[in-house]
Amino acid sequence: MHAYTDTLAQRRPLWMVTLAIDETNLSEGLRAACASSAMLLLGLLFDHPDFSWAAIGAFWTCLADAAGTRRMRFVSMLGFGLLSTVVGGLAALAAGHGLATAAIAVLLFSWAGALARIWGAATAQVAILAATACVVMVTHPLESMTQSAPFLGLYMFGCLFATVLSFTVWRIHPFSPARRALRAAYSRLAGIARDNARFLEHDPAQGGFAAHGASYRSQARAALEAARVALAAVPPSRAGRSALYDNLLLALSDAERIFAYLIAVTHSCEREQQRLRQDPRARRSLEVMGVLLRRLGQAVQRRPETPPLELQRRLAACGRRLEAALGALLPLRLNVEFMDLGMPRAAQLPWRDAALLALGQAWQTLKVNATPQSLSWRHAARVSLATTAGFLLVEALHIPFGYWATMATLLILQPSVASTWPRGIERVAGSVLGAVLAVLIGLVIYTPLGISLVVFPLIVATMALRRVSYSLHVLFMTPAFVLVADYAAPASEMVYAASRLGNNVLGCVLALLATFFLWPDREADDLDQRLAQAVSANLKYLLAVLAAGGKWDSAIARLRREAGLASNNAEQVLQRLRIERRLDRSSGVGLAALRTLPLLRRVAGSTARISLSPQAEPATPELQQWIAAVSAEIDALLRGTPGTPSPAPCASDGLTALQADAVGQVQLLRGLLREHVHARAEGSPGKLTQVTQ
Repeated sequence: MHAYTDTLAQRRPLWMVTLAIDETNLSEGLRAACASSAMLLLGLLFDHPDFSWAAIGAFWTCLADAAGTRRMRFVSMLGFGLLSTVVGGLAALAAGHGLATAAIAVLLFSWAGALARIWGAATAQVAILAATACVVMVTHPLESMTQSAPFLGLYMFGCLFATVLSFTVWRIHPFSPARRALRAAYSRLAGIARDNARFLEHDPAQGGFAAHGASYRSQARAALEAARVALAAVPPSRAGRSALYDNLLLALSDAERIFAYLIAVTHSCEREQQRLRQDPRARRSLEVMGVLLRRLGQAVQRRPETPPLELQRRLAACGRRLEAALGALLPLRLNVEFMDLGMPRAAQLPWRDAALLALGQAWQTLKVNATPQSLSWRHAARVSLATTAGFLLVEALHIPFGYWATMATLLILQPSVASTWPRGIERVAGSVLGAVLAVLIGLVIYTPLGISLVVFPLIVATMALRRVSYSLHVLFMTPAFVLVADYAAPASEMVYAASRLGNNVLGCVLALLATFFLWPDREADDLDQRLAQAVSANLKYLLAVLAAGGKWDSAIARLRREAGLASNNAEQVLQRLRIERRLDRSSGVGLAALRTLPLLRRVAGSTARISLSPQAEPATPELQQWIAAVSAEIDALLRGTPGTPSPAPCASDGLTALQADAVGQVQLLRGLLREHVHARAEGSPGKLTQVTQ
């Protein structure tokens, strides 16, 4: 009984998933567990099993909590409580008047819940949870308002209790989301350092580490962007006169500089791997740096009012040892400048003005998407038809606890094959392990009091791990709600667990069938455009750094961020094509991207080394002109524009070692793309296939 929305535009390959344990939110888990367990204990006190619905309402309300300002959180939690009570009650009343009306209710509410994606992640989270309440409550038919009042009253009481608990006893600090986001960012930076340490132990003949390193860098960039958004969401009334906010802003600035530093370190490790494998100093320094970065993130989250100067000094000293081991001038400087967020700060309008503005924007968005040609509209239709088909199937076959199948269909279905398939696999895997755990718990716990107590740690783990791993989230959620179901209607845990497992598998199958056969919208194959943008952004970054020498300023930082985001976007499109088995049908661009994107990462590493080196000198006008001409040629090659002049190879005379390295990377990039264009013109992408394999 859960909704999980994609909040990041980052999808990881299944074989490269890393568990970000530092993103565990124990406070969030304890708050949800207290709210849900309190409802179960009240049911035990009053001998009223229907309090299990209050527990479910409390848990769902905590899931609906949209991170952000207090106003946003309050609106999301209270809005979910009211909305889910209304739609759930209507669905239950519809079920009381026959199967046909129940199916219509499921069709309409699941369609509306899926369509809400057009209004953003927070609205989608509330809406899909409300739709989940509908598909669950439709299995609890009610024939009249008089009969439904006590049932809905208990459910609403649980929702309100969780909301009140969150804003009174268990309040969340206004800076808490930003602090958590910064800790996650530092955790990702620590991951890059540890990955480099492992790389230095790795045998180059085995391969595979280039893709892994790119995955860590992509995750770190996404985490930094999330921290940037979280800081920008802090209301000006809180940020304007707060030293704590300044400390967080400086921590984000340091994280960006550390990220650039680690990119340069990665480049040095790749170029000097054979030598560094024989020298343990670099590996030990990187391992210590990983530990220090993780501790820095913890300090920023726990004590943001106190700058972690001692940890920063130790990190700088570790950087000096690493610099000596690498034999490269890569100074690590911290506390240099405040980060420019580069996005509008959140404005705190009066309640009435904010509501009117939100309604106006929502109406405009709905008008744009109110057409069958809209991908969001078709996705909503796909979700509603698949969910309704699942509901009718379990009703026709009289499958026990069939709402788990319809709920799984509703929650697994995503707009594309590339996102639905991994979600389904993770949910089934979590359900299998969760079902086994539920059976083991049920062998020793079977009294209402025991169930109330055991549910507490299970919900803590469910909520605390939901941002860490979807599979772990489902693993602990499964026994929690198997036991809650047992609380309301005691039976064999083996039956409940087996039903949960079978219904989740059925829901996954229905979701995949709907994805492939109901308007199979695969995400746009715009890899050629994304690849062109990535190449252009990275070469702009290189050109600016060559012109400035070793100077670091806000313009350089902005171009580096844009290059990283462009590379991430291209890699995400490439990964979706691989999951959808369309890589060999992408006009050869996908095959070229498999080789080009890792090379772009090396270009970025070479550029980062120049930008951080105190001995870097501004490039000559001739070198800058050559880079600009090659950039224009590559852009024309990728866009298929004929007649673009091709500059002669760059003369190596007068180039510094760092400049020569950057020129070499650019020449490799140009040669690779020329080869790709020539192979495509001859209609023989197989040549590229052999090279990439």
